[in-house]
Amino acid sequence: MANILRINLNTATYESIPTPDTYRNLGGRGLTSRIISQEVPPDCDPLGEYNKLIFAPGVLAGSNVPNSGRISVGAKSPLTKGIKEANAGGAAAHMLARLGIQAIVLEGFAKQWTALKIDKKGLTFFPADHLKMKGIKASIESVRHDHGDAVSVIAIGQAGEMELMAAGIAITSPDHFPRMAARGGLGAVMGAKKVKMIIVDDLDCQGPEVKNTALLKSSIKDFTRGITSHPLAAGLRRFGTPLLVGMINEMGAISTKNYSQGKFDGAEKISGEYIAELIDARPNGDCSHRCMTGCVMSCSNIYTDAEGEVVVSGLEFETLALMGANCLIDDVDIIAAMNAVCNDFGLDTMDVGGAIAVAMDAGILPWGDGPGALRLVFEIAEGTKMGRMIGNGCKYTGEQLGVARIPQVKGQCLSGYDPRVLKGTGVTYATSPMGADHTCGNALPSPANPDYDPSASTGQAPVSQFLQRYFAAIDTLGICLFAALPPLDMPELQKYLIDCVSAVLDESLEEQYLMRLGSMVNEEERKFNKAAGLGRLDDRLPKFFLSEDLEPGGNRFDVSDDELDNVHQ
Repeated sequence: MANILRINLNTATYESIPTPDTYRNLGGRGLTSRIISQEVPPDCDPLGEYNKLIFAPGVLAGSNVPNSGRISVGAKSPLTKGIKEANAGGAAAHMLARLGIQAIVLEGFAKQWTALKIDKKGLTFFPADHLKMKGIKASIESVRHDHGDAVSVIAIGQAGEMELMAAGIAITSPDHFPRMAARGGLGAVMGAKKVKMIIVDDLDCQGPEVKNTALLKSSIKDFTRGITSHPLAAGLRRFGTPLLVGMINEMGAISTKNYSQGKFDGAEKISGEYIAELIDARPNGDCSHRCMTGCVMSCSNIYTDAEGEVVVSGLEFETLALMGANCLIDDVDIIAAMNAVCNDFGLDTMDVGGAIAVAMDAGILPWGDGPGALRLVFEIAEGTKMGRMIGNGCKYTGEQLGVARIPQVKGQCLSGYDPRVLKGTGVTYATSPMGADHTCGNALPSPANPDYDPSASTGQAPVSQFLQRYFAAIDTLGICLFAALPPLDMPELQKYLIDCVSAVLDESLEEQYLMRLGSMVNEEERKFNKAAGLGRLDDRLPKFFLSEDLEPGGNRFDVSDDELDNVHQ
């Protein structure tokens, strides 16, 4: 039976208790949000003593279901001031499941910088002052030296220690690259609790017991065959998420020059095709990298420099859009270097990229100044006034500099898709409990749904509602977003996925399980946000998206307020 591991940092004690009925059969985002909604005062200070930080593997973690190794991190967000979940791949989710841990709950504050090690014996507290203000790379190397290569590391960098609002949390892949649970400033919550890292070691542990092994085996086979046969799979394996650069640019929807334009003249130089050619031409790179055990999509990459030294893994669409097109930077080596520094300092590349573009809009840097932008990122860990501003994200930077165009909702920077063209995505930005977050429901056009017009001014709320519920369920199961996209085009795959869950939970689940689960998660999150003081006016895009034409197409976001208010009805 899975347990909840509760860690009292005030007293440096812990207890592992059987999962209460109210948390049973939940994992990932569904579990982090439920624990927050039931245990965290909505009006508490996100960096104060009453906030809790929760780590939860998904429902399917520890199984052989493909791409089921995402881990959710949850707390009240210092950035959005509401409930927040961020998730990442890596090795920790499967390891925690094999240790029989359904969630880790951090409570209170440690008296000094602390590392925690979780293994089959229990929990050990270690002092971590020697790693104070060290980057995530140094922390990982220290752990590998002291604890071996078979562990997973959950860590913050300098940004988390400084309690910056764009601080994220790194989770290591099986080959020790950091994957970021980046959004919402949750690294700052971990920093406020003075927890530098959590080390997870599942040596000699078995996976969760599955009673219906025959159903699980057959469902995994059918689900895997389905998602790997989808046309998206081959493109992701070759180009990764950067394959979206060309497509979104052609649609006139890529965030460009602080969301004042929808097309970037330098898009070809930061495209998936160009990056794949660079990786092929350089030593030690890899276009098809797995960030978790059991991945069948291999959509990550390892980007190296001309000499074959690893710069970053992986270089993703959102970073290319926010740090590239949005800043008019077309030098992919500069963008990769900025990405690497953010990964080491423990920062969200999206909110930092948004902040740099806002600073460029204010005249702090010339548009397209890649070296200057890289210097700004380095300044974050140096703690300069400018660095702290950028490290607190897009909204804070815009307010400090008096910039009119600040692309944020509930304090969080938009993703790389302009909502004046992709209006369903704009509805998700506006109404998601998580703030502007494409992973909560990105409404892209699809050959499987030829009647959907992403630029129509009406009919976007039902699309966003469906996607928000679907992806809240997917985040609860711990499935990678890119393995969850084929079932949207091939609905029969949803049945195989539900059968996987039925086998793991040993319960018969109905056809509408995913929608029911996602609706429950969204409702709980919105209830918390309402109690925290977030209301209808927080479910809106910034006014410039409604009043400024997006060049070159002249689009505006013209979905009505009534439609926005009906998304969660």
